[in-house]
Amino acid sequence: MFWKEQGMKLGVVLYLLVCFTGSLWLMGLIKSGMLVEIAGVRVADTETYLYCGLAGAVGGCLYAMRLFHDFYDKLMGRWVLWYLMRPIKCAGAAVMTVVLFESGIMLLQPTNSLEAKIGIAFLVGFGYGKVMDKLKALTETLFNGKNEPSPPGGGDETPRAK
Repeated sequence: MFWKEQGMKLGVVLYLLVCFTGSLWLMGLIKSGMLVEIAGVRVADTETYLYCGLAGAVGGCLYAMRLFHDFYDKLMGRWVLWYLMRPIKCAGAAVMTVVLFESGIMLLQPTNSLEAKIGIAFLVGFGYGKVMDKLKALTETLFNGKNEPSPPGGGDETPRAK
């Protein structure tokens, strides 16, 4: 059991390090112009969103590595999936949050500079949990008209007589 637990911990830390350094490395490749196409899509057409996704992944990896360090002795198998999914979820959330800011749906208006968008994307990745709480509150406000949890079933049903 000891070796299985140690192997799991080693796998998590290696995965996070590969995601962290790989994201930074890919950002460098994009900036240098050496990466022209990914899976048939021209990088130039999606460059801003690639940068934002990679910056979100870097933020998510940093947060996960900090927690891994803090809770190293308490890591259980059920948390491994959290560590594996963190960079991916943070990358997606970072891209979509920047889109929401650019569209004006969310009120923060970043400057039009790429660095500002990358900075926001990093912060979204690092503070993913808090960002999701804000997005949930925004969604409730936009679509329910109030910032309260909706009743089971989404609140679309009429109350039934007992």
